[in-house]
Amino acid sequence: MSHSWHDEGQGKWDALRNWADGFEAASEGRSPTLWLDKACIDQKDIDASLAGLPIFLSACEMLLVLAGESYITRLWCVVELFVFVQMGGTNERIRIMDIGADRAAFRKFDASRAQAFLARDRHKLLGVIEASFGELTPFNQAVRRVFANHEGTLGSPGGSRHG
Repeated sequence: MSHSWHDEGQGKWDALRNWADGFEAASEGRSPTLWLDKACIDQKDIDASLAGLPIFLSACEMLLVLAGESYITRLWCVVELFVFVQMGGTNERIRIMDIGADRAAFRKFDASRAQAFLARDRHKLLGVIEASFGELTPFNQAVRRVFANHEGTLGSPGGSRHG
């Protein structure tokens, strides 16, 4: 599950519960298992955690994105989404639930404006992106494509699409 810790908790909880109920119904009672960054990544050793992020995300069957108001402005969130795609995650394996996201911001995403809780994390993530892409523009375009591919299917917490 990818989400911004800066977004309102109740909306995320309601969306997650709605999605989990749909998952259980579609899976004949099987509860989903979630990977939650803060519980799985050592917050005191971000460098080691960044190196392990592709391993964690490649093991996920799907990526549930709880896209609240600040999601697209948080660099870690967008990096999680992008790494999932780079590790073989297809559009069909991504479920984006809109919980107050600014959909226009998805089309204008710019990594240079995204923030991280710690300045050193932001610097490190932008450095990894630039080392991989040569500059931020191709990364920005790739992230925008992911959201564009889901534009017509963005779910809402009250919706019935459980993917």
